[in-house]
Amino acid sequence: MRLGLSLSVLLAGLGALLAAERAADAADAVRETGARCDTAWSCDGVARIVAVGDVHGALAEYTSILRAAGIIDAAGHWAGGESFLVSTGDLIDRGPESNAVIALLRRLEAEAPAAGGRVLVTLGNHEEMNLIGDLRYLVAADYAAFAAKEGEAKADAAAAGTAPDSKLPPGWLARHQAFSPTGDVGQWLLARPLMVRVNGVLFTHGGLPPGLATESLAALNTTSLHQDLVDYATAWHALIAVGLLDVDTPDDARVALAKTRLATYGGADRARLEALVATLERTDASPVLSVAGPLWYRGNAMCNSAFETDTVDTVLGRLGGKDVVIGHTITVTKRITTRMDGRVTMIDTGMLPDYQGQPSALVIEGGTRSVIYARVPGERAVPEPEARRVGDRPGGLTDDQLEQFLREAEVVANEASPLERAGTRLLTLRRGELSVRALFITAPAPGRWQHEVAAYRLDRLLGIDMVPVTVDRTIAGKAGALQFWIENAPSAADVERERVPLARWCSLESQYGLMRAFDALAGNVHRRSQNVVLGRGDGLARLVDFAAAFTTTRQLDARVARPPVGAELERRLRALDATKLAAALSPWLSGAQQKSILARRNALLAAR
Repeated sequence: MRLGLSLSVLLAGLGALLAAERAADAADAVRETGARCDTAWSCDGVARIVAVGDVHGALAEYTSILRAAGIIDAAGHWAGGESFLVSTGDLIDRGPESNAVIALLRRLEAEAPAAGGRVLVTLGNHEEMNLIGDLRYLVAADYAAFAAKEGEAKADAAAAGTAPDSKLPPGWLARHQAFSPTGDVGQWLLARPLMVRVNGVLFTHGGLPPGLATESLAALNTTSLHQDLVDYATAWHALIAVGLLDVDTPDDARVALAKTRLATYGGADRARLEALVATLERTDASPVLSVAGPLWYRGNAMCNSAFETDTVDTVLGRLGGKDVVIGHTITVTKRITTRMDGRVTMIDTGMLPDYQGQPSALVIEGGTRSVIYARVPGERAVPEPEARRVGDRPGGLTDDQLEQFLREAEVVANEASPLERAGTRLLTLRRGELSVRALFITAPAPGRWQHEVAAYRLDRLLGIDMVPVTVDRTIAGKAGALQFWIENAPSAADVERERVPLARWCSLESQYGLMRAFDALAGNVHRRSQNVVLGRGDGLARLVDFAAAFTTTRQLDARVARPPVGAELERRLRALDATKLAAALSPWLSGAQQKSILARRNALLAAR
């Protein structure tokens, strides 16, 4: 189906030109205040920053947190003085008032400079999706907000000699035009950067993927990834206008369809259309549209800090940031959370009521950071360090709480173990309304079950976060290790054999590299794909079965590939000493075993 748009849609450079003009105007707006903005995405000397994460059309909740943070008054107008309000994107989709949220921010953006303040908005993946026609999360209200302009949009289409599909909901065509690169909303969105830096703090939607290690902040927001998004959106709209694409063509089929239709196209403007198809194909592979880019990446929020810290440090150094504030991934506790010793602050607390979270704001004043929660008037909290949670579990228990549960909960069921491993049973434990399953390990050889507890304790000591909670417990007169059973986590062998689909937010290569380093340290040469489990929902690798680990061998096993040791893991390994090992492992490992761990640590570092 062809949709006719005005000729301006076909002018590929217009959206970018207008975006640059708006960015320059915004940068000039604060030059007379104490803040110094070299560009529209880099400012220093800001006295107060208020950052709010994903809104998703939840207007009432958004205005409640803006009022609580002193950004707007009761009438919804700017009251933040010289504060800088930063939005990390995902203003739209899912919720009912996306259009009103954008309208509010645009008005505040215009009002703030008069008081010396500023509104900075970065794009989120949902803004990107709407700009390129991925409308799977729209609700009926998104179309209804544009219904009044539908007649004008249809008249434009008719003037261009095309007619929209009558099955489209009222407001669809007007919204499509508004979100085009030359439409009112599309222009405004495409003038927003992918990332901003304020007082040395980076703000972006998804995070800092490793691919940004070769970028600069200026290039990211102008000539590279941002320009890819502008070019893709422009080419997509233009190809729809001439009938080489349909509005409902799936994104993964667009390039092929455009090429097929172009092959039989006989118009005089074929050369221009060939260029547009080439642009679509080039930008279709851009990281800005994938999990490899800053709008979609979840690694900073989910991946093992023992290797992800290296990625964050590298990209922060490249982009001139001290730390990064992100949205995109809702925190487990629905409270603002930090990771990697404060390098990453996660501010998406599930504002949309469907997420059962709460509106929140991160406030940065000088060297102080505080958190405001709209549902608790007057509360001033601090960002909370992320608690260890290896594997999904009911009730939101932390690993510390899960340890206590495993030690104290009543055993209500005892069944055969799903693992082909002697001396194991699968137990169900219950306390109150909470129920958890756990492996009870009583290996026949002396001392073997203690190794499971030791592996967990060593994992916690190093912050590897790959070994499930494991405690010692005596059940029915028999001592053993009780290990949390991670539900819905097939073994790596099952994943490969059955082609089980998994989330791929965190690189398996990086996870397996960390696994090999930990196994080398623990002296475990019996790692098999059967004793690695992978979460279906998060794709995270977890390690079980250390029965044959913790030998007194002091060298790395020559049969095992030399594991990688990054800068952060090296720092943690060097911090190990006999005193720390004894405090963590003495009940479970002998002195000789502990000395062997340190010897293998030295061998790992020597091989780095």
